[in-house]
Amino acid sequence: MEARDLVLKGKEKSPLDPRPGFVFAPCPHELPCPQLTASKPLACSFSQAYHPIPFSWSKKPKEEKFSMVILARGSPEEANRWPRITQPVLKRPRHVHCHLCCPDGHMQHAVLTARRHGRDLYRCARVSSWGDLLPVTTPSELLPSPVEDPPES
Repeated sequence: MEARDLVLKGKEKSPLDPRPGFVFAPCPHELPCPQLTASKPLACSFSQAYHPIPFSWSKKPKEEKFSMVILARGSPEEANRWPRITQPVLKRPRHVHCHLCCPDGHMQHAVLTARRHGRDLYRCARVSSWGDLLPVTTPSELLPSPVEDPPES
């Protein structure tokens, strides 16, 4: 997050390339991270399964979480500004739940169905994984309101 902020504030200069930098991934925006401003801060990450070196006793696949930031030079308008899926997609019969980080800088929870949102978007969401972009140009049309943290009991 420090590298992201350094580039976005324009403090990082390159004598070879004067173009400003922007966040290419995972954020679909240059605003403060909504994941870090929540009541339970959690940096963007994704999960990756791998097979350990065969010298160990356990041959079962293991899973690790990774965080990343990809920075680019140029205009942010050149990049796709689709919402990114920030948690594993929850698949249920005839609908899926997606938690999205949207280009307007808010987290939103979407429940997508084939009947309401179209078969193509529903199937795309169903096969998407944590960290993928969801090809929706205006998530505000699909999603009624930003995600709010549930009250703690």
